[in-house]
Amino acid sequence: MRSIVPALVLVIPSLLVAAPAQDQDHEKSSAWAKSLDKETVRNIALAHESDPLAPESRDRWAPLLLAHFDGVPFVVCLDQVPGVSDQGDLGKALLWQIVFGTGVFLEEHPEAAQDREAYMTAGLQSAVRAYRNALAKNPQMRIPVFDQLADLDKQGRLVEHVRAHDCQKKK
Repeated sequence: MRSIVPALVLVIPSLLVAAPAQDQDHEKSSAWAKSLDKETVRNIALAHESDPLAPESRDRWAPLLLAHFDGVPFVVCLDQVPGVSDQGDLGKALLWQIVFGTGVFLEEHPEAAQDREAYMTAGLQSAVRAYRNALAKNPQMRIPVFDQLADLDKQGRLVEHVRAHDCQKKK
């Protein structure tokens, strides 16, 4: 028996941020975001990673990065971070950081586009760093799955988690 595991395929995230009245402005900003060079995108992703709950991260960096990575096909495996989307603003910011970390990795390593393990690990590592940065500002903002991922990352075993939750179809 086959079951499909939850995964988020990121091909058209612009549908999440476009509104009919803003289509022309969105097209211009999306084109501008796509034209950004790799180093600028990397720096913006690092800014989001350094303070994922900052208003600028949510209001400025996240939409810009979403527009930049629009059309880049990769999988974010929600099985790797169960329940995170229900963890308020930090959970949502960490999900977006997985997307941004993955996108930056793929821009820097286009040859790894078919290496799900490599790009999924890179995305999770970026989100773990963002989680640590958020905890440094507010140690009460704990998310159990990210505590576990941080421990695995510290031990150099995060890739094992990715292998165990790769979002491939299972028989």
